[in-house]
Amino acid sequence: MKNNRRKIQPNEQLILHSEVDGICPLCPTVLIYQKNGNNQKGFEIAHIYPLNPLPKEIELLEDEERLSTDPDHGNNLICLCNPCHKRYDKDKTVKEYRELVKTKKAILKRKKEQSLWKKTNIQDEIFEIIDLLVSQDLDFEDNLDYNPKTIDKKTDSTITLLTKRKIHQNVQDHFFKIKEKFKNLDSLEPMTTEIISSQIKTHYLLLKQQGNNQKEIFDAMVEWLQKQTNQKNKDASEVIISYFVQNCEIF
Repeated sequence: MKNNRRKIQPNEQLILHSEVDGICPLCPTVLIYQKNGNNQKGFEIAHIYPLNPLPKEIELLEDEERLSTDPDHGNNLICLCNPCHKRYDKDKTVKEYRELVKTKKAILKRKKEQSLWKKTNIQDEIFEIIDLLVSQDLDFEDNLDYNPKTIDKKTDSTITLLTKRKIHQNVQDHFFKIKEKFKNLDSLEPMTTEIISSQIKTHYLLLKQQGNNQKEIFDAMVEWLQKQTNQKNKDASEVIISYFVQNCEIF
C-alpha cells in the first residue's frame, strides 16, 4: 500500500532547516539565498528512508538502520538543497543513506542534550570566573606544578589528542587563578564553590546517563555553559570545564 506524503507545515520546515544550521548536509550549499533583494527557499524536505521505496531500494536498505518505523516521522526527515535531494532520490547508494543517517543521529543526539539545559542551571557567580578569564590583564601561570596524570588517567580513547592537549593547556594556564577566585567567592558567599561544582557534576551525570562518550560530554558541557552564560566565544567555557575535569567533577 502506497504511503501518502503528508504536508510539512512551515514551522516544521523551519525546525528542520535549523537542525542543519541552514547548510545542506551533503554539500556546502546555503539553503536560503537572496534574489532581487528577497530571501528564496533553496531546499526541500527529504525522506532519509524512502516514503515509498522501490523494490531495489527495499533490497538495498534491508539491513540498514532506520530512524523511525514511520518514514514520514520527523526523525526520518532532513533538509537538503534541491539538487542534492534530486540526486539522493535517484539511484541512492548505501553510502549516501548512511551519511544522512549519521548526520540525523547527531542532530537528534544534540537535541536530546539540549533538552537537559532547563534541568540544570548555573550560579550567577560563574560570571565572575568568566570575567577573570577574559580580562586583558590576566597573566598565564608559569611553570605550574600540577599532576597531568589526573587528566590522563580519567580520559579514555574517545577524547581526541587535540582535546586532551587543550584541557591540559587550560589547566596549566588557569587552574590556580580559578581556584583562588572560587576561594574569594566562598569568603563572600559560603558554599559557592560547592554549589557550582554540584551543578557541573549534575549536568555531567545527565549527559553520561544518555550514553554520551567523553568527547561528546566535554563538547556538550562546553556548549551548555556557553549558552547558560550567553557567551559569544566558547573559550572561557572550555577553560572552566577543563578546570572541573582536573577537579574531578567531570569524568
